[in-house]
Amino acid sequence: MRYSINNYVGAFADIIKKVPHEKAVDGFLKLLAKTGDLRHSKKIIEAIHKKLVKEDGGKWVNIETARQMSSVKTTAVTHKFLKKDHLDFKINSELIAGMRVTINGEEEINGTLQNKLSKLFK
Repeated sequence: MRYSINNYVGAFADIIKKVPHEKAVDGFLKLLAKTGDLRHSKKIIEAIHKKLVKEDGGKWVNIETARQMSSVKTTAVTHKFLKKDHLDFKINSELIAGMRVTINGEEEINGTLQNKLSKLFK
């Protein structure tokens, strides 16, 4: 990568405040193509999204489950957070049962069966 992800995030965060969103995104994608970093766009865009959510006062929440949750459970979990929070639901086939919630990559609530069994047999 020609520039670090943090450089791209900072540059985009600055420009998005000065020009219309559509123009900023178009120019940013042209920059990524010019620098040869378009192939890293997924990581860069996720980092930008995280920064914008954090600046808005929201939290980046990863929710891992062993299987697809029903719409009722998904709605119940969603209502535990604010609308400005970003919720990312993922299925982790390594989990036997339960749910693991990570907030801003720092706080973790681990309600998985694997975690409960490991605590039981320590």
